[in-house]
Formats: sequence, C-alpha cells, structure tokens
Amino acid sequence: MAAQDFLFSYLQAGETSISNLLLHHYREIGMTSGELLVYLELKSYIDRGIENPSITWIAENLQTDERIVYEQIHQMTEHQLLVQRMKRDEEGKETAYYDFSPMINRLVGRDGQIKSQQTTVKKATAREKLFKEIESEFGRPLTPMEITYVNDWLDKDHYDLEMVRLALKEAVVNGSLRFRYMDSILLNWRKNNLKTPQEVEQDKQRYQSRQIQQGHQSKRPIPNIPIFKLPDD
Repeated sequence: MAAQDFLFSYLQAGETSISNLLLHHYREIGMTSGELLVYLELKSYIDRGIENPSITWIAENLQTDERIVYEQIHQMTEHQLLVQRMKRDEEGKETAYYDFSPMINRLVGRDGQIKSQQTTVKKATAREKLFKEIESEFGRPLTPMEITYVNDWLDKDHYDLEMVRLALKEAVVNGSLRFRYMDSILLNWRKNNLKTPQEVEQDKQRYQSRQIQQGHQSKRPIPNIPIFKLPDD
C-alpha cells in the first residue's frame, strides 16, 4: 500500500524538463549553479500554471533561506536572464510573473557562437589536411612562400578548398607538380565559371563528347569523285 501511495505521489508531482543546451552551457551565459536551481524551481510551478510562486515554497524545496532565493532572482535580473513583469488577469487584477525569454535569447546567441567556433575549427582542420596532402604529393614540407600561396588561394582568391584539392590532382595526373601550374588551372576554371568539382567533371564530359563527335566526322568516307580528263583545246 505504501508503494502505491508513493507511486501516486510521484505521478501527481509531475515532471520538470530542462533543455540540454541550458544544462550544458548555463555557465557560459552567466548563470550560476544556484541560479539554475532557482530557475528550475520556478519553472516547476510555472509549468503547472502558477506564474508567481511563493518564495517561501522555493526556499523550502531548496532547503535554504528566502533571502538567498531573493538574491538569486535579483542576480538573474541584473544579469539580464530574467524579467519580472506585470499583467492583468481575467478579473482585471494585476499579477506578477517571471519572464525567462532573455535567458533563452542569450542561450540562442551562445549556441550561434558555439556553432561558429565549431565551423572555424572544422575549416582549420580541413585546411591542415589540404596542406598535408600537398606535402605528400610534393614529397617534402612546403616552404613558407608555398604556404602563403595556398592561404592566398583560400583567403584572398576565395577558391573553394575542394577545388584546390582537385587542382592538385590535375597537376599530379599531368605530371606538372608546380604551384604556378595549379594556379593556372584554378584561374582557368574561374574564367569558365566552374565553381565546384561536379561542374568541372561535367565540363570534362562535354569536352570529351565534342572530341568524339569531331572524331566521327573526320572518319566519314570520302565520296568517290570521278575524274574526267578534259580534252585539249
């Protein structure tokens, strides 16, 4: 019976969910562990329709002083994570409620920064891999001038990294492992508005098709033209 009572109480109490983004990055948006606990306590009541729960309840649940709870709420307000607003209920009476949208906005902004940092790291890793591929094909470490050459392709000329990699392959196939040759390949592709490896491949296929057609035309049989000997005047 006691187990059934506990199960009923457990289900009756409900659950409070928290975004993993907040759980993993709350410190990065300026929130302390204590403030996070107060937020979760407030949210547990707000989710049940109690928009302005008693500070006494929060303090009792956390087994702390009301003064500390007030201080945590004040700090969240000061750090622009929380806004306490007023609204009128159905009877026209003004009631206070907690608005955590500033915290969500801060978290969204932080998420954008995290993704931007991840993208930067990913690009740096891809560039480092490209340098290693070039060094592997050249059979030696790149000189500072050659490193600058590659960086200029990516940063100043804004060539796609995959296009630089493809130019390296073309140089290997054609037996001309020189940076100037790779540069001329990239420049030629740009003049022909070829921006991706797929477009380069399609252009090659079109070129090969034209060559085949021209080959067929050159192999057409020459018609037999009878030769007449004109009489001497």
